[in-house]
Amino acid sequence: MTTLTATKNGELLERLARGDDRAIAELYATYADQLLSYGTGLGFGREQLKDAIHDLFWKLCASRGTVADVRHLKAYLFRALKNRLLNSAKVQARNAALDSHDESFSISVTVVDTLIEEEDRSAVASRIEGYLARLTGRQREAVYLHFIEEMDYTDIAALLEITPHGARKLVSRAITSIRESNVLALLIFSAHVGVHFNQAV
Repeated sequence: MTTLTATKNGELLERLARGDDRAIAELYATYADQLLSYGTGLGFGREQLKDAIHDLFWKLCASRGTVADVRHLKAYLFRALKNRLLNSAKVQARNAALDSHDESFSISVTVVDTLIEEEDRSAVASRIEGYLARLTGRQREAVYLHFIEEMDYTDIAALLEITPHGARKLVSRAITSIRESNVLALLIFSAHVGVHFNQAV
């Protein structure tokens, strides 16, 4: 997964603020797939997500005069996409409650190590997905953001609209739940043999 350093993000945003359109193309190439995966986990369809992501980058380009002040770009983009999607869904549902999106974050697992037989890879993936299914939607989202997207607790807190302490507790409880399922050794082993976590479609 490609993730830019804070310095590189800052340089691109400064270039964008100065009117360099190539900067927005570089940002899109870096973050579009990650945003698509995150939105899929929130339960939205691929075409809706593609439209929302295009709109998001258009808005970023249109507000280029203020983007240089953004400090945590990845978290900013994830939060902006989530807000855009939820607001759009509220309009479509005529302001119906959307709490289900907060509780339905999903992750599918693909074991990619070629040294493991196909049936064994499927079995490992199935077991890990089963254990992840025991977590709440918010726990799965927090685990995904922390371990897959490598966000810190401050950024996770901003996305989930909780405190950094609450984000840390959410991840900690998820890890405790996994440990109590006697799957910790399996997850550690899987990390070494090549387990990729992907958003469920």
